[in-house]
Amino acid sequence: MLFLITCGKHKLIQGAAKSFADKFEYVMHGLLYKISEDESSGPDVKVMIYISFGGLQLMLKGNPSYMGKFKVDQRLFLLMRKE
Repeated sequence: MLFLITCGKHKLIQGAAKSFADKFEYVMHGLLYKISEDESSGPDVKVMIYISFGGLQLMLKGNPSYMGKFKVDQRLFLLMRKE
């Protein structure tokens, strides 16, 4: 399964015209509510971001260089489809 998270650069508008969301099977809108560092990862520091999708919680852990664009209170879309 392919997971794609976008930070709102794409317009996911429903209507007569095709949207970016039409390429995916499942779309959710959520809010990033927490960013923290994982001290248990040893010398390779990892950053964890927490996103709430109206009750469904998601935690992503990754390299700080990849997580730098995320900000607390940022609204995000999670788009999923099978590959």
